Amino acid sequence: MSDAEWEELVGKLTLHAHSKLKKLYWRGVPYAKGGAVPGAAGAQDFAAEAIEAFLDGTRKWDKTKHPDFLQFLQSVVDSKISHLVESVENRKTRRINTAKKDNEPAYRLRGKSKRPDEIVIDEEGRLRTREAVLAELGDDELAKSIFECIEAEITKPAEIAEYLGLDVSDVNNAQKRLRRAVDKAFVKLGRSRK
Repeated sequence: MSDAEWEELVGKLTLHAHSKLKKLYWRGVPYAKGGAVPGAAGAQDFAAEAIEAFLDGTRKWDKTKHPDFLQFLQSVVDSKISHLVESVENRKTRRINTAKKDNEPAYRLRGKSKRPDEIVIDEEGRLRTREAVLAELGDDELAKSIFECIEAEITKPAEIAEYLGLDVSDVNNAQKRLRRAVDKAFVKLGRSRK
């Protein structure tokens, strides 16, 4: 692989790791709200560890099981993240709020968690919405790439442009198409976009 191909692979793997991390609770706090991953590992760390595990032979690439090299590395990232989620440190420790006011407790207990059926319904709704938006985008690959960046919480046009190697004006134009597709998808789903 060329340097450019490795760089692209690392970028895609980091994006994959980030999208996995943001869906999880870390020490009782959602990643998107500052949940600290044990060992302070970030998306880039997981991407690097997956590649390192392949290079040092810790993880063997079975081409019959994973013909696509990126999918193989994504499965390694998934495994590493899953292992950390299930770790005792993540399940048993909680982050302490060091910026608390004098009359606030050092930590807050999480509110009542959703019932399993509510979690399933929320996830099904999210997937239906995602599929509807992608269907509206059709073969607009740039808008789809921007949609994936937004899902991974890369939302600033300049950051998206840098990540995708585009001009900001191209990103802005594609975001307009994405917004129109989202509006159409929500109309078809019978919802209003908030």
